[in-house]
Amino acid sequence: MAVAVARPSFGGSVRGEVLKLSRQLSFWLTLLGGIVLLGVIVLAISGGVNIKNQLLADPTVWAYDKLETFGTVFQIGSGIFLLIFGARLIGMEYSAGTIRIAYARGVGRLRFLLAKLVTLAVVGVFLFVGYVVVVGAVLALMVAALSGNLDAVQKFSSEFWADVGRWTLVQGISMGMAILLAAAAAALGRSLAFAIAAALAFYPADNFLNILEILGIRATGHDQPWVAISQYQLGANLNVLLQQLEPSHRARPAFAAPLAPVDATHVLLVVAAYALVFALIAITRTVRPDVLE
Repeated sequence: MAVAVARPSFGGSVRGEVLKLSRQLSFWLTLLGGIVLLGVIVLAISGGVNIKNQLLADPTVWAYDKLETFGTVFQIGSGIFLLIFGARLIGMEYSAGTIRIAYARGVGRLRFLLAKLVTLAVVGVFLFVGYVVVVGAVLALMVAALSGNLDAVQKFSSEFWADVGRWTLVQGISMGMAILLAAAAAALGRSLAFAIAAALAFYPADNFLNILEILGIRATGHDQPWVAISQYQLGANLNVLLQQLEPSHRARPAFAAPLAPVDATHVLLVVAAYALVFALIAITRTVRPDVLE
Protein backbone atom coordinates (compact mmCIF):
# COMPACT_ATOMS: atom_id res chain seq x y z
CA MET A 1 0.00 0.00 0.00
CA ALA A 2 2.87 2.37 0.73
CA VAL A 3 4.29 1.74 -2.74
CA ALA A 4 0.88 2.27 -4.34
CA VAL A 5 0.44 5.58 -2.53
CA ALA A 6 3.92 6.76 -3.53
CA ARG A 7 3.42 5.79 -7.17
CA PRO A 8 3.14 9.00 -9.21
CA SER A 9 0.32 9.57 -11.67
CA PHE A 10 0.98 9.69 -15.40
CA GLY A 11 0.54 13.46 -15.36
CA GLY A 12 3.01 13.67 -12.51
CA SER A 13 5.47 11.55 -14.49
CA VAL A 14 5.19 13.88 -17.48
CA ARG A 15 5.69 16.93 -15.26
CA GLY A 16 8.75 15.26 -13.81
CA GLU A 17 10.21 14.70 -17.28
CA VAL A 18 9.49 18.31 -18.23
CA LEU A 19 11.30 19.41 -15.08
CA LYS A 20 14.32 17.29 -16.02
CA LEU A 21 14.56 18.98 -19.40
CA SER A 22 13.91 22.49 -18.13
CA ARG A 23 16.72 22.24 -15.58
CA GLN A 24 19.35 21.29 -18.16
CA LEU A 25 21.47 24.31 -19.02
CA SER A 26 22.42 22.71 -22.33
CA PHE A 27 18.72 22.65 -23.30
CA TRP A 28 18.42 26.43 -23.02
CA LEU A 29 21.84 27.12 -24.52
CA THR A 30 20.93 25.02 -27.55
CA LEU A 31 17.67 26.93 -27.97
CA LEU A 32 19.57 30.20 -27.70
CA GLY A 33 22.06 29.01 -30.29
CA GLY A 34 19.21 28.11 -32.62
CA ILE A 35 17.72 31.58 -32.25
CA VAL A 36 21.07 33.21 -33.01
CA LEU A 37 21.49 31.01 -36.09
CA LEU A 38 17.99 31.88 -37.25
CA GLY A 39 18.84 35.57 -36.91
CA VAL A 40 21.92 35.10 -39.08
CA ILE A 41 19.85 33.33 -41.73
CA VAL A 42 17.26 36.11 -41.71
CA LEU A 43 19.97 38.75 -42.19
CA ALA A 44 21.48 36.76 -45.04
CA ILE A 45 18.12 36.39 -46.80
CA SER A 46 17.07 39.99 -46.29
CA GLY A 47 20.31 41.14 -47.87
CA GLY A 48 19.82 38.99 -50.95
CA VAL A 49 20.07 40.42 -54.45
CA ASN A 50 16.76 41.29 -56.18
CA ILE A 51 14.69 40.06 -53.23
CA LYS A 52 12.32 43.01 -53.63
CA ASN A 53 11.92 42.48 -57.37
CA GLN A 54 11.21 38.79 -56.80
CA LEU A 55 8.48 39.60 -54.31
CA LEU A 56 6.79 42.19 -56.51
CA ALA A 57 7.08 40.08 -59.68
CA ASP A 58 5.55 36.88 -58.26
CA PRO A 59 4.60 36.79 -54.56
CA THR A 60 3.74 33.08 -54.69
CA VAL A 61 7.12 32.04 -56.07
CA TRP A 62 8.77 34.26 -53.45
CA ALA A 63 6.71 32.58 -50.74
CA TYR A 64 7.63 29.08 -51.95
CA ASP A 65 11.30 30.05 -51.91
CA LYS A 66 11.06 31.20 -48.31
CA LEU A 67 9.07 28.10 -47.31
CA GLU A 68 11.79 25.90 -48.77
CA THR A 69 14.56 27.81 -46.99
CA PHE A 70 13.00 28.19 -43.57
CA GLY A 71 11.28 24.81 -43.82
CA THR A 72 14.59 23.04 -44.39
CA VAL A 73 16.19 24.96 -41.52
CA PHE A 74 13.43 23.86 -39.15
CA GLN A 75 13.46 20.23 -40.26
CA ILE A 76 17.21 19.95 -39.73
CA GLY A 77 17.30 21.99 -36.54
CA SER A 78 14.32 20.38 -34.84
CA GLY A 79 15.56 16.92 -35.82
CA ILE A 80 18.99 17.47 -34.27
CA PHE A 81 17.45 19.05 -31.17
CA LEU A 82 15.00 16.19 -30.57
CA LEU A 83 17.61 13.53 -31.31
CA ILE A 84 20.03 15.00 -28.78
CA PHE A 85 17.61 15.72 -25.97
CA GLY A 86 15.41 12.72 -26.67
CA ALA A 87 18.41 10.41 -26.38
CA ARG A 88 19.60 12.36 -23.34
CA LEU A 89 16.26 12.29 -21.54
CA ILE A 90 15.94 8.52 -21.90
CA GLY A 91 19.59 7.47 -21.85
CA MET A 92 20.56 9.41 -18.74
CA GLU A 93 18.30 7.21 -16.61
CA TYR A 94 20.47 4.20 -17.45
CA SER A 95 23.82 5.98 -17.16
CA ALA A 96 22.95 7.65 -13.85
CA GLY A 97 21.22 4.57 -12.43
CA THR A 98 18.10 6.60 -11.59
CA ILE A 99 15.96 4.15 -13.49
CA ARG A 100 16.24 1.82 -10.50
CA ILE A 101 14.75 4.50 -8.27
CA ALA A 102 11.84 5.04 -10.66
CA TYR A 103 11.08 1.32 -10.84
CA ALA A 104 11.39 1.00 -7.06
CA ARG A 105 8.74 3.72 -6.67
CA GLY A 106 6.37 1.56 -8.66
CA VAL A 107 6.47 3.46 -11.94
CA GLY A 108 5.44 1.13 -14.74
CA ARG A 109 8.16 0.57 -17.30
CA LEU A 110 6.02 1.32 -20.32
CA ARG A 111 4.37 4.27 -18.58
CA PHE A 112 7.80 5.64 -17.73
CA LEU A 113 8.82 5.40 -21.39
CA LEU A 114 5.50 6.85 -22.55
CA ALA A 115 5.86 9.83 -20.21
CA LYS A 116 9.22 10.61 -21.79
CA LEU A 117 7.84 10.27 -25.33
CA VAL A 118 4.87 12.51 -24.52
CA THR A 119 7.23 15.09 -23.02
CA LEU A 120 9.36 15.09 -26.16
CA ALA A 121 6.24 15.37 -28.33
CA VAL A 122 5.12 18.41 -26.33
CA VAL A 123 8.57 19.94 -26.74
CA GLY A 124 8.31 19.32 -30.48
CA VAL A 125 4.93 21.05 -30.67
CA PHE A 126 6.25 24.08 -28.79
CA LEU A 127 9.31 24.19 -31.04
CA PHE A 128 7.11 24.15 -34.12
CA VAL A 129 4.62 26.74 -32.88
CA GLY A 130 7.38 29.05 -31.67
CA TYR A 131 9.28 28.74 -34.93
CA VAL A 132 6.20 29.40 -37.07
CA VAL A 133 5.25 32.46 -35.00
CA VAL A 134 8.76 33.94 -35.10
CA VAL A 135 9.42 33.22 -38.79
CA GLY A 136 5.90 34.31 -39.75
CA ALA A 137 6.43 37.64 -37.99
CA VAL A 138 9.84 38.09 -39.60
CA LEU A 139 8.49 37.38 -43.08
CA ALA A 140 5.53 39.72 -42.54
CA LEU A 141 7.93 42.49 -41.54
CA MET A 142 10.09 41.68 -44.55
CA VAL A 143 7.11 41.90 -46.93
CA ALA A 144 6.00 45.20 -45.37
CA ALA A 145 9.50 46.64 -45.63
CA LEU A 146 9.97 45.58 -49.26
CA SER A 147 6.54 46.46 -50.64
CA GLY A 148 5.28 49.05 -48.16
CA ASN A 149 2.27 46.92 -47.12
CA LEU A 150 1.07 43.36 -46.71
CA ASP A 151 -0.94 43.18 -49.95
CA ALA A 152 1.56 40.68 -51.39
CA VAL A 153 0.50 38.15 -48.75
CA GLN A 154 -3.05 38.22 -50.11
CA LYS A 155 -1.64 37.28 -53.52
CA PHE A 156 -0.19 34.02 -52.26
CA SER A 157 -2.06 31.28 -54.10
CA SER A 158 -4.44 28.87 -52.39
CA GLU A 159 -2.16 26.08 -53.55
CA PHE A 160 0.67 27.61 -51.53
CA TRP A 161 -1.38 27.62 -48.33
CA ALA A 162 -2.40 24.01 -48.97
CA ASP A 163 1.27 23.11 -49.37
CA VAL A 164 2.02 24.88 -46.07
CA GLY A 165 -0.45 22.47 -44.48
CA ARG A 166 1.35 19.52 -46.10
CA TRP A 167 4.66 20.91 -44.90
CA THR A 168 3.25 21.04 -41.37
CA LEU A 169 2.26 17.37 -41.63
CA VAL A 170 5.72 16.41 -42.84
CA GLN A 171 7.37 18.29 -39.97
CA GLY A 172 5.19 16.40 -37.50
CA ILE A 173 6.21 13.08 -39.08
CA SER A 174 9.89 14.05 -39.09
CA MET A 175 9.82 15.09 -35.43
CA GLY A 176 7.98 11.90 -34.51
CA MET A 177 10.62 9.80 -36.26
CA ALA A 178 13.40 11.69 -34.47
CA ILE A 179 11.76 10.99 -31.10
CA LEU A 180 11.28 7.28 -31.87
CA LEU A 181 14.84 6.96 -33.16
CA ALA A 182 16.20 8.58 -29.99
CA ALA A 183 14.09 6.24 -27.84
CA ALA A 184 15.27 3.18 -29.76
CA ALA A 185 18.93 4.22 -29.54
CA ALA A 186 18.69 4.85 -25.79
CA ALA A 187 16.86 1.61 -25.07
CA LEU A 188 19.17 -0.43 -27.27
CA GLY A 189 22.43 0.82 -25.78
CA ARG A 190 21.21 1.65 -22.26
CA SER A 191 23.88 4.32 -22.20
CA LEU A 192 23.71 8.09 -22.56
CA ALA A 193 26.84 8.25 -24.71
CA PHE A 194 25.67 5.45 -27.00
CA ALA A 195 22.18 6.91 -27.27
CA ILE A 196 23.34 10.35 -28.41
CA ALA A 197 26.04 8.98 -30.71
CA ALA A 198 23.75 6.43 -32.39
CA ALA A 199 20.84 8.85 -32.74
CA LEU A 200 22.98 11.58 -34.30
CA ALA A 201 24.88 9.19 -36.58
CA PHE A 202 21.84 7.48 -38.10
CA TYR A 203 20.75 10.10 -40.65
CA PRO A 204 24.27 11.13 -41.79
CA ALA A 205 25.10 7.44 -42.30
CA ASP A 206 21.81 6.96 -44.14
CA ASN A 207 22.58 9.85 -46.49
CA PHE A 208 26.19 8.73 -46.98
CA LEU A 209 24.89 5.32 -48.02
CA ASN A 210 23.54 6.96 -51.18
CA ILE A 211 27.09 7.88 -52.21
CA LEU A 212 28.20 4.28 -51.70
CA GLU A 213 25.24 3.08 -53.77
CA ILE A 214 26.18 5.40 -56.64
CA LEU A 215 29.76 4.12 -56.45
CA GLY A 216 28.42 0.57 -56.43
CA ILE A 217 26.47 1.25 -59.63
CA ARG A 218 29.56 2.66 -61.31
CA ALA A 219 31.79 -0.17 -60.11
CA THR A 220 29.47 -3.02 -61.09
CA GLY A 221 27.73 -1.47 -64.07
CA HIS A 222 24.37 -2.63 -62.66
CA ASP A 223 21.60 -0.63 -61.01
CA GLN A 224 20.52 -3.46 -58.74
CA PRO A 225 20.58 -4.03 -55.85
CA TRP A 226 21.81 -0.48 -55.23
CA VAL A 227 18.71 1.33 -56.49
CA ALA A 228 16.40 -1.00 -54.56
CA ILE A 229 18.32 -0.37 -51.34
CA SER A 230 18.01 3.40 -51.77
CA GLN A 231 14.25 3.09 -52.14
CA TYR A 232 13.97 1.68 -48.61
CA GLN A 233 16.21 4.09 -46.70
CA LEU A 234 14.48 6.17 -44.05
CA GLY A 235 16.41 9.40 -44.61
CA ALA A 236 16.05 9.31 -48.39
CA ASN A 237 12.31 8.72 -48.17
CA LEU A 238 11.78 11.44 -45.56
CA ASN A 239 13.72 13.83 -47.79
CA VAL A 240 11.23 13.40 -50.64
CA LEU A 241 8.06 13.02 -48.56
CA LEU A 242 6.87 16.60 -48.97
CA GLN A 243 7.62 16.54 -52.68
CA GLN A 244 5.50 13.42 -53.11
CA LEU A 245 2.59 14.82 -51.10
CA GLU A 246 2.43 18.04 -53.12
CA PRO A 247 0.34 17.81 -56.29
CA SER A 248 2.75 20.15 -58.11
CA HIS A 249 5.89 18.56 -56.58
CA ARG A 250 7.52 21.94 -55.95
CA ALA A 251 9.58 20.87 -52.93
CA ARG A 252 13.15 19.79 -53.55
CA PRO A 253 14.96 17.34 -51.26
CA ALA A 254 17.76 19.01 -49.33
CA PHE A 255 19.76 15.80 -49.02
CA ALA A 256 19.93 12.33 -50.54
CA ALA A 257 16.88 10.95 -52.33
CA PRO A 258 16.00 7.45 -53.59
CA LEU A 259 17.88 6.63 -56.79
CA ALA A 260 14.64 5.62 -58.52
CA PRO A 261 11.21 7.28 -58.53
CA VAL A 262 8.92 6.55 -55.57
CA ASP A 263 5.36 7.64 -54.87
CA ALA A 264 3.71 8.99 -51.73
CA THR A 265 2.26 5.61 -50.75
CA HIS A 266 5.66 3.95 -50.92
CA VAL A 267 7.28 6.71 -48.88
CA LEU A 268 4.62 6.62 -46.16
CA LEU A 269 4.79 2.83 -45.90
CA VAL A 270 8.58 2.90 -45.56
CA VAL A 271 8.42 5.59 -42.88
CA ALA A 272 5.68 3.67 -41.05
CA ALA A 273 7.77 0.49 -41.13
CA TYR A 274 10.78 2.27 -39.60
CA ALA A 275 8.53 3.87 -36.97
CA LEU A 276 7.21 0.43 -36.03
CA VAL A 277 10.72 -1.01 -35.79
CA PHE A 278 11.96 1.86 -33.61
CA ALA A 279 8.90 1.59 -31.37
CA LEU A 280 9.30 -2.19 -31.00
CA ILE A 281 12.98 -1.81 -30.08
CA ALA A 282 12.20 0.84 -27.47
CA ILE A 283 9.29 -1.12 -25.99
CA THR A 284 10.98 -4.52 -26.01
CA ARG A 285 14.15 -3.28 -24.38
CA THR A 286 12.13 -1.34 -21.81
CA VAL A 287 9.88 -4.25 -20.87
CA ARG A 288 12.83 -6.63 -20.59
CA PRO A 289 15.66 -4.41 -19.32
CA ASP A 290 18.95 -5.34 -17.76
CA VAL A 291 17.72 -3.53 -14.66
CA LEU A 292 15.66 -6.04 -12.69
CA GLU A 293 15.09 -4.08 -9.49
